[in-house]
Amino acid sequence: MTIFKEAEKYFFDIYNRFPIDVDRGKGVYLYDKNGARYLDFLAGIAVNALGYAHPVINTAIRKQLERNMHLGPYFVQDVQVELAQKLVSLTSFKKVFFTNSGTEAIEGLLKAVKKWGNQNNKKEIIAFRGSFHGRSLGALSITMQEKHQKNFRPLLPDTHVVPFNDISAFENAVNDKTVAVFYEGITGEGGVRLVSAAMLEAMNKAREKYGFLIIADEIQSGTGRTGSFYYYEQTGLVPDAIASAKGLGGGMPLGAFMVNKRLEHIFNRGEHGSTYGGNPLACAAGLAAVDLISTTPFLKNVHKKGKYFTTLLTELADEFNDVILEVRGKGLMIGVEVRQKAAELMRESFNEGLLFNIAGGTTLRFIPPLIVDNNDIDTASEKLRLTFKKLFR
Repeated sequence: MTIFKEAEKYFFDIYNRFPIDVDRGKGVYLYDKNGARYLDFLAGIAVNALGYAHPVINTAIRKQLERNMHLGPYFVQDVQVELAQKLVSLTSFKKVFFTNSGTEAIEGLLKAVKKWGNQNNKKEIIAFRGSFHGRSLGALSITMQEKHQKNFRPLLPDTHVVPFNDISAFENAVNDKTVAVFYEGITGEGGVRLVSAAMLEAMNKAREKYGFLIIADEIQSGTGRTGSFYYYEQTGLVPDAIASAKGLGGGMPLGAFMVNKRLEHIFNRGEHGSTYGGNPLACAAGLAAVDLISTTPFLKNVHKKGKYFTTLLTELADEFNDVILEVRGKGLMIGVEVRQKAAELMRESFNEGLLFNIAGGTTLRFIPPLIVDNNDIDTASEKLRLTFKKLFR
């Protein structure tokens, strides 16, 4: 019996898995138990920011393993404080709370927003169509995609959807009762779409007028993914709080939310917590990852490699202009929107040894490890081109 049949016996059937019996990962490649290798431009959905078996991450984990793996929230250890200090020094935020995931970071921020709203007579939350903030009931309430919400209603009350990048609809939706606007600067599951500069400006002006909070979901776009440590640094809009995860842990389950001075005293003791969140082992891996990724040379290199990959994808779009609608993204978070056969393109590319997935139904999403080099990008582009030729020529 294959591992896939065994998995069917024990797990809920909720994932469309790649048919790889994974043995190990190294660098930007995954290897199956037969020795076949796959160029991974999915990277654990942007979690493996430094690829597989990175020596910096492995060394940090081994060192922490010799000390302790877990302490719980009744203790604090140097590695946790060092990571929090690092994140505060890299941003405009004042306080950090560590979680196990991005969804938990969003949930913590929802609680902060709710309490702040109760103190300021505000209760309405706005999010954008196509957004994805998580799968727990709170996060799902602001994940404005019908396919994710429809079977789990009723969700949180007083949440409102605004069409993506529709400034007029946004301005009609905000009012004195608006407590917060949640947004992704670049949508992940929504198809790698960028919030427009005009939309960001409208959000900022509305915050000045009505005094609500702006919450940025940087779960996928953060930790160097777009060529800056957090994407908001490129936009001119500074949010009141952000959610971070995925690449933050260097492969370990680690998330965080960070808040500015408007929210730094929002929780009293006992009002929020996490048994596992920010445990020393995850923080050790996270600190090693952040120390490396946050350097100026590393981020500049992400930007350069992103431009190079985008150039090659744009050339592919010119060659297959009857199929490819648009290439978009920032840094190494890139989407290629196609007119048809997105799923077939993903499956055929897998057969060529290239891994990526589909976002927003029609967009090929590429989020490779940030350590990818131009040779890897050349290889991926050629495999993708062969796939397009196979299906469309």
